[in-house]
Amino acid sequence: MGFLKTLIKQYKWIVIGIVSVVILLISYWLMDSDEDFYRDEIERTVEVDSVIAMLDKLPSGKYESVGYDKVAQYFESQKENYEKLLTYLNDRVSRDNTEYGMASMYVGHGLVSLSMGELDSVVHYIQESEKIMPMGNNRCSYFELIAMYHLTRGDLKMSKTYLNKGLEEAIRRRDVVKRRFFLNKLGSICFSESLYGAASKYFLEVYSTYPSGKGVPAELIGNIISVKIVEGNYQEAEVFWKKNEDLLASARDRYSRQLVLINRVELNLHLGRVEESEDLLNQLPDSLVLGSLRIHHLANRLAYLKERKPLAIPATIREHLDWISADYFGAVTRLEPFLLMSLDGKENLLEADSLEAWKNRSAEQFEENPMASSNHYKLLSVIYSQQPKKMLDAYQVLQVSNDYKDKYHLLDDSVKRADFTAKKDFESMKTKQFAFEKEMLQQKKMNGYLAGTYGSVVLTLFLLVLFLWARQTAKKKELDWAQMQLHIQVEEKEFLQKEKELNARIIGLSELVMEKSLELSKKLKVLNTSNSPDIEILRKELEALGRVETTSRPQIADSKLKEQGDILEQYPQLKAMNLTEKRIFILSVDGYKSKDIAAIVGVSPQYIHNVRSKIRKVLGVDNSVHWESFKDKRLHS
Repeated sequence: MGFLKTLIKQYKWIVIGIVSVVILLISYWLMDSDEDFYRDEIERTVEVDSVIAMLDKLPSGKYESVGYDKVAQYFESQKENYEKLLTYLNDRVSRDNTEYGMASMYVGHGLVSLSMGELDSVVHYIQESEKIMPMGNNRCSYFELIAMYHLTRGDLKMSKTYLNKGLEEAIRRRDVVKRRFFLNKLGSICFSESLYGAASKYFLEVYSTYPSGKGVPAELIGNIISVKIVEGNYQEAEVFWKKNEDLLASARDRYSRQLVLINRVELNLHLGRVEESEDLLNQLPDSLVLGSLRIHHLANRLAYLKERKPLAIPATIREHLDWISADYFGAVTRLEPFLLMSLDGKENLLEADSLEAWKNRSAEQFEENPMASSNHYKLLSVIYSQQPKKMLDAYQVLQVSNDYKDKYHLLDDSVKRADFTAKKDFESMKTKQFAFEKEMLQQKKMNGYLAGTYGSVVLTLFLLVLFLWARQTAKKKELDWAQMQLHIQVEEKEFLQKEKELNARIIGLSELVMEKSLELSKKLKVLNTSNSPDIEILRKELEALGRVETTSRPQIADSKLKEQGDILEQYPQLKAMNLTEKRIFILSVDGYKSKDIAAIVGVSPQYIHNVRSKIRKVLGVDNSVHWESFKDKRLHS
């Protein structure tokens, strides 16, 4: 720690420079990062606890909209997850109290209210969000809410306006998830307006955002095929189908699975594969067909019957009158030829009053589609013509039908012009996207140059500091080693002196003990010991003690040296060691612990540590090699 302080103090300006550059690089990285990764991950995640865990790692005041988008997603099918995530986000927003967080909360609640059909609440949440939404923040979800509100109200023009605003925001934010959403909705609206050319471009643009076609929703592929079919591009539809067959087969939700199947039936019918169509039709019983797909499914069934059992068409229509009444606009648009075939005069499958009532329920749709109105009045004309008293009405109604047909042809031209305009709008969007991406690429290149420059400077400064640190460290190690060697030498000198004094004391004491033992033995021998066998035993023991040779703690080590001296012969590097170091080596090899060696040799444990380190360095081994292994000749062979 002290060395680091010294280094910083010594090279202060270099350290400050490195820190500054690092801060700049980190700042650049943070600025360059976006929500795309996190949004995509959260979008794919199913478990609500995992979503919350990811949101916990993200800063407040920026990513709340990601969470509320997920709330709206959960609302459709996972009520428990919806409530749990909503509670978490509301608590987080209340705790952090950021403007963007609050605005995101209002938008999130607005999307849920929209799903519940509570349009007044939606308006309230839009207004509240608009009041506090900070400028410069991601407004994708905000534009989504307004666009979907107008779409629900049937105001396609306003809906498209805000969808385009949202699309521009998504492009600017590089938010691929939201970009897909806005493009897909624009495509769906264009399809509903018969702007098939524009719809195809939007759908295919969404398709292009999926790398290598992986993860493409089956519904999107179904929409693209639907456009190709309605445009009469059956071969293109077939090729596109085969290209995405695996993805279509993996459709999970009920709507997508049925749409895929219905599209396949229609495509087979157009390509003349009647038997195949029959098999596929039988896979989808009427009782399971979703409401929004019933007329499409019925159109396929009637088209099949036209090829195989035309006489069964009236009965089939009679069986599905509830479907026709529920979606009369769709029926009169798709089923008009088959409805006419059912009016053969033998039975009244369709009544004029019923048709008028059904039409009035969808008055706005009929008003916007002259061809649907023309078909409706043509049906009325046929029904009236079968009644002798209604012949005049039949003629008048037929004229109305023709008038609407003329309007349709005029409108058809305008639709084509509108489609051309819509395609131009799409191309304009692509131009803006290309310009933005070009700008971002240039910015990225510039940032790359800056990052490269910064990186080079940082690397140079780092290497300089590393060199200085290494040099300083090497000097310090040399100094420490010299000090350690000096310390060892002093300790050794002190130890040898102590050992010499100790041996002299031991010898002196031993001679004194022997002398006193022999003296006591002689005195006891003079005494009358016949009646004291214990004293005789004691005398003999004292006599024996007087003849014992002197032993001391170093002699234990010396005996080991004699026993295992051949080990030392295997390590010529250790010949220069003094006697004490050799004793420590042999005892270490024999398995003695440091504290035991210290007690035997009569030195401190620290001295034992120093000598052991010295030996390892001389032999060129580290601490991973155990002392007992020095007995193994393979270690030094």
